Amino acid sequence: MAPCGVISPSCIYACTRFRVRRTTLLPREEYLRIMRMSIPGVVAHLGRREDYGQDIMDLAHDFSGAQLIEEVVNRNLAQSFRHAMAIATGDLQTLTGEYLNRWDIANVMAILRGTAHDIPRRQIRDLLVPAGEIDSALLDRLLDFTTCGEAIEALQGWRLYPVLAEYYRVCGEPGAFARIENELYRQYYADLLDLGTSGCSGCRELIAYLRFEIDITNMRNLIRLHCAEEACDIAVIERTMIPGGRIPIGIFRHLYGIDTEGEFVSVFLETDIVPVLTQAVRELRQDPDFSSVDAAELVWQRWHQRRRPVHEVEMAVTRVRLHQLESLSRRHPFSVLPVLAYLERKKYEVFNLRAIARGKAFGLPPERIWQYIVL
Repeated sequence: MAPCGVISPSCIYACTRFRVRRTTLLPREEYLRIMRMSIPGVVAHLGRREDYGQDIMDLAHDFSGAQLIEEVVNRNLAQSFRHAMAIATGDLQTLTGEYLNRWDIANVMAILRGTAHDIPRRQIRDLLVPAGEIDSALLDRLLDFTTCGEAIEALQGWRLYPVLAEYYRVCGEPGAFARIENELYRQYYADLLDLGTSGCSGCRELIAYLRFEIDITNMRNLIRLHCAEEACDIAVIERTMIPGGRIPIGIFRHLYGIDTEGEFVSVFLETDIVPVLTQAVRELRQDPDFSSVDAAELVWQRWHQRRRPVHEVEMAVTRVRLHQLESLSRRHPFSVLPVLAYLERKKYEVFNLRAIARGKAFGLPPERIWQYIVL
C-alpha cells in the first residue's frame, strides 16, 4: 500500500474533503428549527437539502411520514460510507474499511435476533446499514432464511464466521446473543489493534483512539453485568472485557468485586474514564465545579443500587467521546482520524433525525426528544 502522510497529495486531498464534508452536517440551530416542525415539515425541509433531496424524491412514492424519513436517512448513511471508501486511498481506505466493519456485526446480530424471535423482515431491514464487507445482496439473502443456522451457514465467507460457528449450537438460547455479540466485538477490536504492528501510515493515531473507545465499552459492559439479576464470576468478567484498552482488565475485575464506597471511589479515580465522565456531567449540568470525586461518587450511587447510568449521562459521555475524536483529528490532520470524525458525526446525524422522526410519530414533546440528540 502507498504510504499516506503529509507528503502524500492523495492523503492531503482526501482528508481535506472530509473536513469540508464535516461542515455540511446539520448544525445545532438547524436541529432546533426541525424540532419545531411537523413530520411533513421535516420531510419538506430535508427535501430542500442537497444531501437528502434526491433520496426524498426516490423514496416518496413508497413511503411517507416518519417511515420516509427513516428510510431516507438510512440510505443516505450507507451512501456516505460508500463515498468515504471511494474518496480514501491507500492506507486511509484500508483503515476506514476496517473501522466500518463494525457495521457487519450490527447487521448480523440484528438479523440473527430478528430471525430467532420471528420479527417481520421489514422491521429487521430497517435496522441494516450495508457499510462493511457484507453487501446489500447478501444481507437481503440472509433475511430470506427462517432459522439462525441457515443464516450462519450462509456467512462462511465472512472473516468473523469462525466466531459465529463456535456458538452455532446455542443460537437462540437465553443469553446466547449477548455472548456471540461480545465475542464478535472482541475479535473485531483485536483485528484492528493488530494493524498497529503492520507499520501502515495512520495506525498509531487510530490505535490511540481505539484504546479510549475500548475503555468506554468495557466500563459499560461491566455496569451491565453488575446490574444483571444474577451475579457472575470472574471468568465471565474476563470473557466480557475487551483486551487492548488503556485501563488494565484487572482494574475492571477489581471494581466488580468492591462493595464499599471508599474503595470503589479510590479505584475508579485511577481510571482514564474519570476525566471523560467529569467533563460530560460538568457540561450536562452546566456546573464548572463538578469534580472528579463527584463523578466517581455519582457512579458509585448507581453502582451500589445496581442501576444503569442515567440516559442523559450516557449521551453526554458520547458527546465528549466525539469531541475527543475531533480534537485528535485536528492534531493529526493527515491521518485516518478526520475520516472517522466525519463518519461518526454523520452516523449521529442520522441517529438524531431518526430520533426526531420517531419521537414526533409518538407525540413526544420537543424537550423529551432533545434528550436523545447528540451534537
